[in-house]
Amino acid sequence: MTVTSQTIVLTLIAAVMAVPAFFMFNKMPEAWLQDYDFDPKAENVRWAKRLKPYHIAVFAAIYAVLVFISTAMYPEFLSFDHWLRVAALLLAFPGFTIIIMSDTLNRIIPDHIIVLNIILSLLYFVSDFVDGNIWIDVEKPWYYLVLNRVIAALVGSGALLLLGIISSAIAKTEAMGMGDVKLLFLCGLLSGLKGLIFVVFIAFITAGVVAVPMLIRKRMRIAEEERQIRESPDPAKARKILAKKKREMHFADDPDYLAFGPFLILGTVLFLLYEPYFLDLFNRYFGPVSGAM
Repeated sequence: MTVTSQTIVLTLIAAVMAVPAFFMFNKMPEAWLQDYDFDPKAENVRWAKRLKPYHIAVFAAIYAVLVFISTAMYPEFLSFDHWLRVAALLLAFPGFTIIIMSDTLNRIIPDHIIVLNIILSLLYFVSDFVDGNIWIDVEKPWYYLVLNRVIAALVGSGALLLLGIISSAIAKTEAMGMGDVKLLFLCGLLSGLKGLIFVVFIAFITAGVVAVPMLIRKRMRIAEEERQIRESPDPAKARKILAKKKREMHFADDPDYLAFGPFLILGTVLFLLYEPYFLDLFNRYFGPVSGAM
């Protein structure tokens, strides 16, 4: 690892890029953070939760650490010489922060933020032409650079949509929200076709790790609820009260719901920061890929 002035500067910028998310998120119209059928005049309306200052402090620290390690390990990849690549990454951080927290707090991924980040992803297209893409051989025709990202977006979102339809048919409930499908479209644009493999792999593995203790907690809670019902003077009435409470619970407050968006963002951020590492990993197991640093 090599720590230079460039490493320090980019680390500080990365930390600062978390700050706009605080103001953007807390100034967003309520409708952006609600489901499409949101009615502000409805009875028992649930207002969207907003960001706290400590949320941004945590994200600033995380971004700083990740960028510091990346620029120290791969000083030629994220450097001022490739300023378009750096700008594309850093400008995506506020949107990433909003998506993670919105999905976590409100179970909603705002369409407007997805669109904003899709527009910003065009910088990666430009960067491919100016700086090259380490996944695409420099001798390949120019349209390979475009198709690499467009096909990844279409394949990723299409596959997740199909998976959601199949899972919903089996489980008889919505297994994958359309917000996740739109988000994976964005992730595909940012990562490219081969990169999407790593993004999805990281997302599912980390989501699985988090899901296990959640399932254990759910079983423990259900067992405790059953115990309380059995010990109640009127078990039938107690069960009805519990069932009514669950029916009236807003979906965003469901303790058993696992937001998938944050894990997709995690996979995307790690891939974009450590592309050279993932390229080496890909070459090791799937054969050589050569492009431009």
